Amino acid sequence: MAANTLQCDICLAQFSRPDHLRRHSASHEDQRPYECNGCKRSFKRSDALKRHERTCRALFTSPDDITKDDNRPWKRICHATEPDRNEHPDGLTPQSPDIGGLINQPIRTPENEFLVSMSSGLDFTALDWLYPPSLEPDITLAERLEYLAYFTSARGMATFLDRETLRRKQDMISGYYDTITSTINEDKYDQDDDLLPKSTEIINCLKSTVTTDSSTIVAASIPSWTLDTHRAATEFFSPSNIHRLLTFFWALWYPTCPFVHRPFFNPANASPALLAVVVIIGACISPDEEDGKRARKWMDPVEVITFRQEWFTDAEQAPKPGDGKWKKRLECIQTAYLVCSLQKREGSAEAQGRVRRYRHAMMVSLAREIGLSTATHPRTLPAHASDEWWRQFAAEEEMVRTLTYVFLFDAALTIFHNSPPRMVVSELRMDMACPETCFQAESAEECLSELGKWSGSVFWRERLSVASVVRRMCQPRPQAQASEEQGLVLGFSQIGTLNLFTTVQCLHSLTFHLQNSLITLPSPLTPLQTGLENWRRTWNKRIPEDSHIPHRPDTLWKQIGFARYAPEFWQLARILVMRLACSSGDFADGDGEGGLGGYDHTDMEDINGLIEEYRRMSLGGCM
Repeated sequence: MAANTLQCDICLAQFSRPDHLRRHSASHEDQRPYECNGCKRSFKRSDALKRHERTCRALFTSPDDITKDDNRPWKRICHATEPDRNEHPDGLTPQSPDIGGLINQPIRTPENEFLVSMSSGLDFTALDWLYPPSLEPDITLAERLEYLAYFTSARGMATFLDRETLRRKQDMISGYYDTITSTINEDKYDQDDDLLPKSTEIINCLKSTVTTDSSTIVAASIPSWTLDTHRAATEFFSPSNIHRLLTFFWALWYPTCPFVHRPFFNPANASPALLAVVVIIGACISPDEEDGKRARKWMDPVEVITFRQEWFTDAEQAPKPGDGKWKKRLECIQTAYLVCSLQKREGSAEAQGRVRRYRHAMMVSLAREIGLSTATHPRTLPAHASDEWWRQFAAEEEMVRTLTYVFLFDAALTIFHNSPPRMVVSELRMDMACPETCFQAESAEECLSELGKWSGSVFWRERLSVASVVRRMCQPRPQAQASEEQGLVLGFSQIGTLNLFTTVQCLHSLTFHLQNSLITLPSPLTPLQTGLENWRRTWNKRIPEDSHIPHRPDTLWKQIGFARYAPEFWQLARILVMRLACSSGDFADGDGEGGLGGYDHTDMEDINGLIEEYRRMSLGGCM
């Protein structure tokens, strides 16, 4: 510890100034001596009280003065305040900041000036400057990092949703499935079902893998293929069980990773590996814990089956879109992604290590063989919709989304495990994903109609790739006219939740490279700070794609999944950039440590520790 560094006796946090240590020490005490004169809430620190007073409704007016057109800044009251959707259908509060002139405009705000001039040290109370009263409710809620604190401290596929949302959806889909199957004779159903040949194919693949695999991967979970093993496989992969677990997959996990075109997905025609991993994922998020226990037995064999497919060893040139081989290669990389996600959250320590060090690398290599720049759509739309055109569009969009998710997996390993990225933002030359209304359309006519609306967007019109969008979001354009800037912002606000989630992951990847750079550039953080600020305001202007979708069992698959937590990833990026700015002086001398320390962590303890430290030190006075 440096000679001038001060340390907390309780949690060992270090500070460079005595007043920072005193403020931090107060967060460990139960006393709340500072009280608001308006609402009588009490706080541990005076600075927390001052922040509250800037937005306290009781201090500004009496209830009789409230009107629908009131524009005073106290309309954002507290962290957990929900916007009145009836008063403001677009989900924005009345004082929503003017977003004209944000994209491609240098951001010169007090919080950014503060980031650059901030002294070194890990004093998270400095982050109070990052959140002015004009922040929107869901961004403000993201300040607490509640979901990421849970996600980084728990295991399982179920953690891709917060616990309350998952429980509610599980209850709904369970009742729905029980209702539609109550009159079905499962034994007769299995004998007559068109999935019986596929069920037999999966079981035969598993048997062949167990009996011929010479590695220790499969033997660790299934030493030999016995009668009991065969019986267990027959029961788990029976047609009726496949249908049941597919129901859970579509409703509960598919929104987390919507890269398979559901209207065209036919389990009877899917590869054995893809169908098997989908069924296992459905079991892992089933409300019946026994489903998950039975499913975990098959994860290692399915992993081996997936990564021994010919597409991972075939060095021939990538086939063209529409080719039968092209579709099979696409299906192979989709299977690989699902297997990696499954093993990463549900697998043993050995399986998780294989995913981080080997399987992930194979998946990225296959993505590059396919060619990220080939994942595009033709820019001319047909005059009339046809099933042939629709199938071609679906295949192209599946490729765009699949390669996007390969990058998202790479970014997740960087964020949660401090693993050096295997992909760089500049190579993301695939199209932005089309809107969910296009991909979820259930007829060629509906798809073409929705795509016609999207064709007027800047993304389609100018053939913007993922890399191009990130560049525009971070690049200053000081000479731009106000009307031009306003148009860019409004265009970017229509980008969609998945694309916004992708761009914030790109900002995380860029942050990692800056953290680990040995070369100091003049103001290297300015583009990142610009991108983060523009991202925030763009997110606040978006209209969620599922806002019009009824909350019914048969439409759960159309709702937004894991990407809805994008604001928390934005918040985490802000914290990392702040720490990097704090360390910039030390980096100039070659002594700084801008990252988490060490690489390729076996668990998420370090990032969880950072999140929990931020929550404790910055929010302790007002939680």
